[in-house]
Amino acid sequence: MKFSIRQLVAAQGAILKADLTFLFLAASISLVAGILINQLRDTPLPLVYKGKAERLQDSVQRIATKEAPPAPAPAVHLPEKLSLEEFSSYVESKGGLVLDARPEIFHRLGHVPGALSLPRDDFEKGYASLKEKLEADRSQPIAIYCSGASCEDSGLLKKSLAALGYTNLALFEGGWGEWTGAKKPEESAQ
Repeated sequence: MKFSIRQLVAAQGAILKADLTFLFLAASISLVAGILINQLRDTPLPLVYKGKAERLQDSVQRIATKEAPPAPAPAVHLPEKLSLEEFSSYVESKGGLVLDARPEIFHRLGHVPGALSLPRDDFEKGYASLKEKLEADRSQPIAIYCSGASCEDSGLLKKSLAALGYTNLALFEGGWGEWTGAKKPEESAQ
């Protein structure tokens, strides 16, 4: 049985068309299934990328109560920014909370003594685990640190807590880098 070139080309074209149709259908079904499964998650992934500040703001809005109770005047008011000496004195006095804005894994590897992990990248989960301590008094002194001066997570965390009604917040901008560079004491969760 002989086939002409025209018949072979037509057969190849039909096979290619069938393969492309199958590929298109498989990709379409996968896309629809992925979108539906995502919508069933507790916190669906956004279909459009959002920066870390936008994601954190979304978390704050989900946590925020309709009306935060007014905070009483704090007994000790922290300055907006703490130097290493001020932060060290604050940590030693145990006069309030110390929050570590770095990712949880870094907190477990080493952190300022007594610091609680409230990572910017998993704010809702971290806030839920610390809710009782945080909401006991929204005017309590809270010092926040991150990796170092170039890390913006502590600033984002401070803005988020302020939006939730916390009034006595301070940043230690030197962060973990300055703390360990000064050979200050540290803890780890290991």
